[in-house]
Amino acid sequence: MVKKKRVLLLLGGTLALFLSLAGTVYASNDSISFKFTVSPWQQNGKAAGGRYRQTTHPENPWKVKLNSSSEGSGTITRFWLEDASANNVSTSVDATQGLGPYYTNALTTASQKTVWLTGENNNYNGVTYSVAGVWDEETWN
Repeated sequence: MVKKKRVLLLLGGTLALFLSLAGTVYASNDSISFKFTVSPWQQNGKAAGGRYRQTTHPENPWKVKLNSSSEGSGTITRFWLEDASANNVSTSVDATQGLGPYYTNALTTASQKTVWLTGENNNYNGVTYSVAGVWDEETWN
């Protein structure tokens, strides 16, 4: 009888461990496409669709790669992450078209919330242009 209880306890513990791991989502270094318009006079442009940043580690970097810019080859656009209230929740990075990807840290206020890739012209001028590339809200595996 004692042996049967031990086997049942072991099976129950194994099942509980399996079920707890089955619901866990692990971050990975993905490449999510984006395309949006950068407005004049450093007004913010934003990628459609936020992504949930599940980590509690601000040092878990986010990334951006600027594949194309109608401003021209080798031009720079400034990117950062924002939350649903349009608060900046990361440091910014100046990404050069055709280079990268660029990785930078988020702020603690980016933990366990949906964030949006946001960008602006690195020059204060009246130019409007489109940008496209890939990004990821967190990159640790």
